[in-house]
Amino acid sequence: MLDLLIRSALDVARRAERLIEAVRGLLNRHDLDEVERYELAHEIERLRDAVFAVDEAVRSLARNSEGWSQAASGHAIQTTLH
Repeated sequence: MLDLLIRSALDVARRAERLIEAVRGLLNRHDLDEVERYELAHEIERLRDAVFAVDEAVRSLARNSEGWSQAASGHAIQTTLH
């Protein structure tokens, strides 16, 4: 279950990154007025910051979950030996 959560969250982060790149391409077009361009650029940066935060949190969760399984198996071995 945790693996599915991690994979899904990383997939969302990758999709958001692709969306950011697509919107940046729109910003390079000249059919938006200055205010629209500024607001869109600001929202892209906010989304980018959120994606990076989520990505880091999920990767940290993945690292911690690996540690949990190693600690659990180590604890089981120690319990068996005592």
